[in-house]
Amino acid sequence: MKPSSLLPFEAAVLGTVRRRALVPPGASVLVALSGGPDSTALLRALAALRGAGELAALHACHVDHQLRAGSAADADFCAATCDALRVPLLRRAVEVGARGGLQEAARRARYRALAGAAEACGAAWIATGHTLTDQAETVLLRLLRGAGARGLAGIPARRGRFVRPLLDRTRREVLDYLAASGAAFLSDPSNASPRFLRNRVRHELAPLLESLAPGAARRLARVADLLRDDDRALERAARRLAPRGATAVEAGRLAAAPLAVQRRAVRRLWRAATGSRRALEAVHVEAALRLLAGGRRVAGPVALPGGRAAWCAGGRLQLGVTATRRGFPVRPRAGAR
Repeated sequence: MKPSSLLPFEAAVLGTVRRRALVPPGASVLVALSGGPDSTALLRALAALRGAGELAALHACHVDHQLRAGSAADADFCAATCDALRVPLLRRAVEVGARGGLQEAARRARYRALAGAAEACGAAWIATGHTLTDQAETVLLRLLRGAGARGLAGIPARRGRFVRPLLDRTRREVLDYLAASGAAFLSDPSNASPRFLRNRVRHELAPLLESLAPGAARRLARVADLLRDDDRALERAARRLAPRGATAVEAGRLAAAPLAVQRRAVRRLWRAATGSRRALEAVHVEAALRLLAGGRRVAGPVALPGGRAAWCAGGRLQLGVTATRRGFPVRPRAGAR
């Protein structure tokens, strides 16, 4: 099969892969396959790209979260789908914890399982079925939570080895492609539950916005792309102030930088000190930046989550791990987490 023989949806997916430089030609890819419409369309499209010589190898992985009765049958459905497309399927069952909420815990468990499956089958890239519609919903959710540019940049087309070839395609396009192909798919009943805010955004807010401004989803996705470009530029400026691994930054240089860069620099210090972006909220970042007021060489400390602190000393804003018996923060050793 040549690329010219691809169906329009498949050719559009190939266009996204090339335009966004998601995977190199001849790559080996693992598809995260739930059996739902998005992942089923992704699998079929990438199978067509494999047939056109764009991919060297294609595997799929179904992750059973074991959260509802009968979930094991989903894996059987995925196996039949993969057999029809001659795609090897890996099955993984995971236990979902409770930390951070059910959906977030399930996501962490799923991504760990996918990474392990990719190692097992030798896939360099892991493709997930996030669509343009998912992107628009994510932007709306984060807008409701008061996110900044980084949050409103939404779902990245590529992060590490995870890629999202359907990010320029709407859910309507996905369903039309499956209907034209005569492909069956599964429906997850949890996607209709009003228990989850994303579902209410999907079924209530997003349709309302489309009725008020047709094409709203595509424009929201465009906003995400624009803000991601802006965020990357600001992050590069912050990196010059706080290089990778740094837990301190010159207070004078930080104070002279634009506020948006200051905030990102503080978050970079936090990530270097903790190994994570989590737990540090906007109120903590602003508290750390207030230490720069008046050009004081010594200020603080201010408490941060997890027993950590920020303070100014010797003309540098620093992040520490704990407090000593005298109450003064201790600067992390190089490489400490």
